Amino acid sequence: MRRPCPSLLNKKYLLLVLLCLSIFQPLHAEAPRVFFQSHRGGVNEVPENTLVALRHSWQISGAVPEVDLRTTSDGTIVCIHDGTPERTTNAPEEFARTAIDKIPLATLRSWDAGSHFDGKYAGEKVPTLDEVIALLKEDPRRELYLDLKGVDLDQLVGIIKREKIEERIIFVHGSPLMCRKLQGLYPGARTMTWLSGDPEKIQQRFAELKENKFKGISQLQFHLQTKALTPEITYVFDAGYLQDAVAATRENNVDFQLRPFDFNAQSLRYLIDLGVYWYVSDDPKAFARSVKEALAINLDR
Repeated sequence: MRRPCPSLLNKKYLLLVLLCLSIFQPLHAEAPRVFFQSHRGGVNEVPENTLVALRHSWQISGAVPEVDLRTTSDGTIVCIHDGTPERTTNAPEEFARTAIDKIPLATLRSWDAGSHFDGKYAGEKVPTLDEVIALLKEDPRRELYLDLKGVDLDQLVGIIKREKIEERIIFVHGSPLMCRKLQGLYPGARTMTWLSGDPEKIQQRFAELKENKFKGISQLQFHLQTKALTPEITYVFDAGYLQDAVAATRENNVDFQLRPFDFNAQSLRYLIDLGVYWYVSDDPKAFARSVKEALAINLDR
């Protein structure tokens, strides 16, 4: 019997290997999942810190809304950013500059918190934390950032544990030291803090946090200033520095987050390619649209 030529067998084997690789090789690279904090629920698109803002954010892919917490004079936790109601409600002159913690809930809730943004939102009220949590619990996939402006931690944690939403909350505070305390409130508690100011200040503070292995921090945000808008958007930090920041935070199980004040699909693709998958935006709908466009750019490269 005539035996097959060894070279012919090798060629057939090689073709079989190549065929298998072509079958199991993905048609294109898998796009990374991108998430972003919807600042105050989307401050540029809806009246901030309202229930309509939360609904707006939670219907956008990748968005996690953020609300600010303060406490009324009668001990109810509510969602409002400023220390007074002047900017975001139609509070009368006698109350406009009064501290939130000096105003009873019923009085605060008697004012409109939507028409300052647009008349079509007239009737929106400053929501209570209980109302916000009720919305959160309508969908088990929803998560929420809580920026602690003025609350009693024992009271807040009691509510979170009562509602069994520990894993769905991310605490926000400007102090890394406070973040350490917040992480100790219960097992698995998540925190976010941010670095802002000029690039040198951010780099200095980042180096200090890195030295301490980002203790107490689950997510670290940079305010990302724009260097130039034309001929394309560029940022004050170069690719090498941002890649090092991504690597350093990831090594310590910390999500690196950017807040680009200017963005488009091209600039976001650049940042995504550097490994940045968490962001912050005042314009969640517009941001999500740009992310979708960004992920479609040169996806196979």
